[in-house]
Amino acid sequence: MKTVRINLGETEYQDQHYDPRGVTLQPGDQVVVETKWGQGLGRVFSTFPLFPDQKITEPLPAVIRIATARDRANEERIRRLETDGRAFCSRKITEFGLPMKLVDVKASFDRSRVTFYFYADDRIDFRELVKDLAQHLHTRIEMRQIRARDVGSKLGCVGPCGRELCCKTFLKEYEPISVRMAKDQNLPLNPSKLAGMCGRLKCCLRYEHSMYEEVKRRLPKIGSPAEAPEGIGIVKTRNLLAETVVIELEDGAQITVKAADLIHVGPPLDEDGPRGGCGGGGCPSGGRGVGPEADPTHS
Repeated sequence: MKTVRINLGETEYQDQHYDPRGVTLQPGDQVVVETKWGQGLGRVFSTFPLFPDQKITEPLPAVIRIATARDRANEERIRRLETDGRAFCSRKITEFGLPMKLVDVKASFDRSRVTFYFYADDRIDFRELVKDLAQHLHTRIEMRQIRARDVGSKLGCVGPCGRELCCKTFLKEYEPISVRMAKDQNLPLNPSKLAGMCGRLKCCLRYEHSMYEEVKRRLPKIGSPAEAPEGIGIVKTRNLLAETVVIELEDGAQITVKAADLIHVGPPLDEDGPRGGCGGGGCPSGGRGVGPEADPTHS
């Protein structure tokens, strides 16, 4: 089976699969398709057959036809309707003093419905606003409150990495992001650097987090007594990308060692426990081992 990916320009419809229904399509073609709100106008992103192991669990929405001159003329009328609705709604929001930010306006292909996307911290009583919008636009009005992360996907812009925002191009769902992910990656905890264009933590903090977690499990914890070829001491810092640790030796010198080159690692010392490197009781060569569980040389 061959499918096409079509972008309708709305967050919930970005790059979805459609059934071409025998219509020959090329990337860039403008088409009329089925949506849950009726018909919609979109542009073909790519065409390709499904792989043998790919299964479709639900019927795909269909491509109705390649856009005609009448469809394109209708699109121009839709854009004018959206522009008029945006300007009128912005004026009314100011007039009513509503604590909300208008983000986007989308009209359905048949112009029977206009959806206003807005961001607000709390619930908004917009009944009077909807009444005035319906009287002005002579169509059904839908108000949809979106999250802060959805604002960027609606507006679209370039992130600090120089690429278009992930939420605008390919992200469909937002997984939880925490400051712990930045800490695990040894990133400076600077709010302005960690926040995306939406003001929330960057979604990309999660992309490599599983790899960092895996490396963390392989490296000794900070504060652990460790024995290296150069001597014994305490792990002070870790470089997860290089998989190295900095060890402070008993004489106060610090060395950088690859984790794979460590001879022995003990459990982290308690805050009130003995100090002084492996000699404090963490490594077998320190004179006071930590027991059979931690000493692989014990027999």
